[in-house]
Amino acid sequence: MSRAATKSEFDMSLRTDRLQQLREARGWTKREFAQRCGFSELQAYRYESAVNDPSTDNLKTIASVLEVSSDYLLGLSDDPAIQVRDLKLDEAEHIMIETYRREGWRGVVRLGVEKIP
Repeated sequence: MSRAATKSEFDMSLRTDRLQQLREARGWTKREFAQRCGFSELQAYRYESAVNDPSTDNLKTIASVLEVSSDYLLGLSDDPAIQVRDLKLDEAEHIMIETYRREGWRGVVRLGVEKIP
């Protein structure tokens, strides 16, 4: 006999505590955050107050603006980092991505120069 899933097992609501913490950590008001995302201050208030959940497009925008994964905003992950999930990347490609994250393009160029014979 299978059990029915509870609502909390499939709750895909925005973690408003994380949204507020990320916004405040950047020193942004709700108005500044809304402007960066391209929606109204009222909408930002509604998201942060759990009055409304963002659409998929707005969730992607929020995640991009805050530089975190949408999984983190939804509480599906405790790691805010955006993950590259393409398992087809080889070790050198993973190294290049991690170097870019740490050092930016200068680091990637340095890696390239080191590989030239």
